[in-house]
Amino acid sequence: MNRQQFMQAMEIHLRPMEPQERAELLADYDQHFELGLREGRLEEEIARELGQPEEIAKEALGDRYDMHTPGSDAFYAPTYREMRSPRNSTRATRNFFTAVGLLFLNLMLGIPLGLTLWSVWLTLASLSLLVLAPVAAVVDFVFLGQLDKAEIFVAIGAFGVGICFTIASKYVFRGFKNITLQYIQWNKNTMKGDVSA
Repeated sequence: MNRQQFMQAMEIHLRPMEPQERAELLADYDQHFELGLREGRLEEEIARELGQPEEIAKEALGDRYDMHTPGSDAFYAPTYREMRSPRNSTRATRNFFTAVGLLFLNLMLGIPLGLTLWSVWLTLASLSLLVLAPVAAVVDFVFLGQLDKAEIFVAIGAFGVGICFTIASKYVFRGFKNITLQYIQWNKNTMKGDVSA
């Protein structure tokens, strides 16, 4: 058995192994060939010393080794992804209970808190309408014909306060939008089963 045949056989028999782990192990055996060839040894001799790929795979895989599948036809050995547990009724049950839990969480906590946050923004946004105070003073002067100095100062002051509320409502909107989008994404991730995100 030459180097290429040995490495192909190793790759086939190690199919149940996680891809990264398999790549590292194959790289180690490939390095054995490199070192042996530098010393002037033949590929067949190096392969003989390393042993049979099936035995090496059996030892490396341990409990993951299926003596029937790789032994009978190594090309049909299951891959790491194929060996993972199939989706079955337990996943559907988990999804159902996750959905019910999220529904209650959202009804009892998420939606009321979300509405509270957005009502704060709505209040700030409505207070930003104070920028229209000078317009109200002008309308008062045009239609009623009266304009006090105090009314002018109040209109200017309200205009300044309205600008402050406009700026504040802009930043609050951005913050609440990000919080809302993150909460929606968390709900989606939880439904998918990705609790890390």
